[in-house]
Amino acid sequence: MLKRFGCRFVTSATAATFTAAFMALLIVVGSLESAEAAVKKAMNLTTYQSWGYTVDSTPQGERVKGLILRLKDLGFNHLTFNVRAKMVTGQADDVGSFVPLAEQATEERLLEETVDFAHAHGFTTGIRPILLVVGPRGEFPYTKNGVTWWHGNIEPRDRARWFASLKTFHERYMQLAARKQMVQYTIGAELHSMTTGLGERRPKRPRGEPALWTDMVKYAKSILGSKTEVVYDVNYTDQYVLEGGTKKLGGEFEQFRYEMTRDYRKPQDLKFQNELREFWASLDVIGIDMYRALASRRSGHPSDLEALATRLRTRADSHATQLDTSLLEIEVATGEAKNLELKEIGYRSVEGSFVDPASYESSGGRLSVLHQAGGWKAILDSFLAAQWPWFQGVHVWETNVDRDHLDPRDLGFSPLGKTESESVFRDYFQRF
Repeated sequence: MLKRFGCRFVTSATAATFTAAFMALLIVVGSLESAEAAVKKAMNLTTYQSWGYTVDSTPQGERVKGLILRLKDLGFNHLTFNVRAKMVTGQADDVGSFVPLAEQATEERLLEETVDFAHAHGFTTGIRPILLVVGPRGEFPYTKNGVTWWHGNIEPRDRARWFASLKTFHERYMQLAARKQMVQYTIGAELHSMTTGLGERRPKRPRGEPALWTDMVKYAKSILGSKTEVVYDVNYTDQYVLEGGTKKLGGEFEQFRYEMTRDYRKPQDLKFQNELREFWASLDVIGIDMYRALASRRSGHPSDLEALATRLRTRADSHATQLDTSLLEIEVATGEAKNLELKEIGYRSVEGSFVDPASYESSGGRLSVLHQAGGWKAILDSFLAAQWPWFQGVHVWETNVDRDHLDPRDLGFSPLGKTESESVFRDYFQRF
């Protein structure tokens, strides 16, 4: 009996062999696609030292190695290495590094060794530079004349010079990411006044510089190549955006939606809108830095984890639905469908941490791992378990590698060493 494949005739035996080989190929291709499309279950790592990221034989190196192995045991599969840039005052034209020039070569070598260790243990990796505004004497946070300057609210006098210095800051980290074949690179985070601008909330200087951001994306891709995702992390908070005088919560993300979908008519408005759309289109993934309340201060909180998470999930679902709706609006207006990752989201292990999660600089509060675990369980239900088609990963904020990450009395963001929180991550990361 003869069977036909395309324009060739083959015997039944040959057809069977061909079919088996073809099916095997499909399985391999499918496995590769699944691996590439795997949801990132990531931890944001931070350090305040030039030698913080290290896996050498020093006590610091042993601590970092132990941390990475513990994260693997919990089901994490991606590490995001945060590095720090600084602006001295909110109106400076230059961006610099916290790492002194004389220490930068050592920092890069140690970071490469740490990335190699992570890759050897099955992790993918990314670099995420974050910008901090400090005062002339290093004050942080920096307040002058009643204005608190932070990276979402900056006004460099010479924006072109500011971008040129930011590009210089990024260059050595981009080159490192390219050498190590890291899968993701973040070109900026929460720089609201420099992307969309603050709109109607800042009438004297309402708009950012999306065209210069598109140039930054092109520059990054020229160094990183096609296999590294280039990401910008958009602030998504309970800060409001003004839409014709009406307030809508959602911070920088909602400003993006508003500006890209608005029915502009004036040439200068359309020019800005097109530049913003081009920036959005140039990104491989949209990062979301999410610090939105899951409960009000007036509400009581159950003492049982399941009951607490169920109550908190109402708002978590609402935040996820808002993202879904806004993404659809943007896609309809621009023709661009984008995936999202929660690039920075976290809850301190204190009572009521889910009420005002953006107050991360506070060191006070009463220990409550239950409240940290409840916040995370609600979020993982609303985003990871819900399996939104655009959801590509969650990056936990944060574990600082400079200190003991297993202290169950720690009031910070790290879930490590805290039984209820670790159990939540192990459960969800094994199931989804």
